[in-house]
Amino acid sequence: MQSSSKDHQNKYLKYTLWTVATLIVFVIASLATVYFTEIYHGQFWSYLGTSDNRFHAMRIEGLYESIKHHQYFPWINMSFMGGFGYIVNTFYSDLMIYPAAIFRLMGFSISKTFIAFYFLLNVLTFSTSFLSYLKVSKKYWNSLVFSFVYTLSTYRLHDLLFRHDVGELIVFVFLPIAFLGIYEIFYGKRQNWWYLTIGMTAIIYSHALSPILVAIVIVLIALCQYKELKIHPKRILSLVYAAITSLLLSLAYFLPMLEQMKHTDFNLAHSAISLSAGALELQDLIDASLNNVVTQPVIGLLMMTLAVIIFASYKKIDNPAVKHFSLLGAGLLVMSTRIFPWGILDKTPLKALQYPWRLDIVISIMIAIFIAYDPLHILKGRLGKMGMILVVMLLTVSASSRLGHTADAINTYAQYNKLETYSIGAGQEYLPVGTSPAALKERGHKPEVRSGKVKISDFKQDWSTLTLDYKNAKNAKVDLPIIGYYGYQATTKGNTSAVTMDKNNQNLAQVNLNGSGKLTVSYVQTNVQKYSRIFSVLSLIVMIVWFVADKFGFKFKKISHK
Repeated sequence: MQSSSKDHQNKYLKYTLWTVATLIVFVIASLATVYFTEIYHGQFWSYLGTSDNRFHAMRIEGLYESIKHHQYFPWINMSFMGGFGYIVNTFYSDLMIYPAAIFRLMGFSISKTFIAFYFLLNVLTFSTSFLSYLKVSKKYWNSLVFSFVYTLSTYRLHDLLFRHDVGELIVFVFLPIAFLGIYEIFYGKRQNWWYLTIGMTAIIYSHALSPILVAIVIVLIALCQYKELKIHPKRILSLVYAAITSLLLSLAYFLPMLEQMKHTDFNLAHSAISLSAGALELQDLIDASLNNVVTQPVIGLLMMTLAVIIFASYKKIDNPAVKHFSLLGAGLLVMSTRIFPWGILDKTPLKALQYPWRLDIVISIMIAIFIAYDPLHILKGRLGKMGMILVVMLLTVSASSRLGHTADAINTYAQYNKLETYSIGAGQEYLPVGTSPAALKERGHKPEVRSGKVKISDFKQDWSTLTLDYKNAKNAKVDLPIIGYYGYQATTKGNTSAVTMDKNNQNLAQVNLNGSGKLTVSYVQTNVQKYSRIFSVLSLIVMIVWFVADKFGFKFKKISHK
């Protein structure tokens, strides 16, 4: 009995030591990844101005400022455009950037916030990818290979070091969980469909376009598993369960977005970007990948090599899931270029992708599955797998250091901390049609009488709330220095009414005034916004209760049976 207890203690100690050692490896790799571009010599590599980086910096800054103003779940980011406001929060959920806002609340500058947040995302991506692969394979070193190849994939480094696309980086954290769910539904234990629910819901709240990529993969895998689905149709039922629960959890995102689109015509509905124009030439993809640069949206030297190997040896892959994922990854890589006639999809919902190279997000994980499974026995033994990890680290440090020494975008922390409030994204998607940021910047931040007569005084703006005193107003139409998004309410003389949007003047919020009094305009959460959040939270609670009850019920049955 004592011997058994001692063996159990030794096993637990060994498990703990391996866990700590693995986490230390992830921490070191996470720091090494960003060292040359964000820590070395106290400099931060990034293009300033209207870049993705500045856009996401403003998202974080706006959430931080909202929390300081006791608005903990804001719908409009008032930091954008000098206080005119940008309804980015409704279309691009800020749920996943709260850790970054907390870093700001702790006193971090915006540059150090990014460094801390990137470090956190790196560690989390290493961890979720490692644990997801381990759940299926039960093999430590294969899972470690998968986590390194995936987390340090060239396209992810492009997002991390060059584009600074925070949304896609967060997607990389949850994508392995979604793929674990896809695997379980179509190849494994279909009762584990909730992995797809968790992964897909988190991806929806991370980046608006990435769920489309996951949906494409699900459709393609379903086609590959058509015969299996005919034999075991309950797998389709599990997919339906995952889709319904994910939708319920995401109502707090989808319904408010649809409500705004119902009331306002946004630029995002009129994207001029053609899918074919946004695709890379195959030769450009090959050249940039072989050079292993992170300045282009490509998959890099390692994954390009692996894609060629997949095409050449797919018949030797004995595992159906690995074969399907690998071939789809390599096939989508070719499709992401202009070889595929993307122009024919410009009239379909897939146009929302904007750039076909976004497929690299799912291509990266599918090719990583191939090398981690190692069907060709390329990585023989522990040394072979350690060698692959070392190769990945060397390629990462090489690409990172080369970028970090590119002088045209090296900034001191002080330079980086100066934000560009009009950096709202190249497409300006969440502005009403007819709004010009340049015109807003020129007009100044004050009320403007558009018609009628009125005397205005003591105008103030406290975040999303505006107040002013007015006298002797007679049929006065006054435009206020905020975009008139649906949800703004005007209160005067005890009466509350919705503001209108002046489509002839940059879509500013407009109010009608008569007589004298005090006007207060503020954003009020709509019923759709309020109840969709409540419904999603209740759905989450029900799902947690169901999950816990199911697990405890299972254990109880086992005990009572004995």
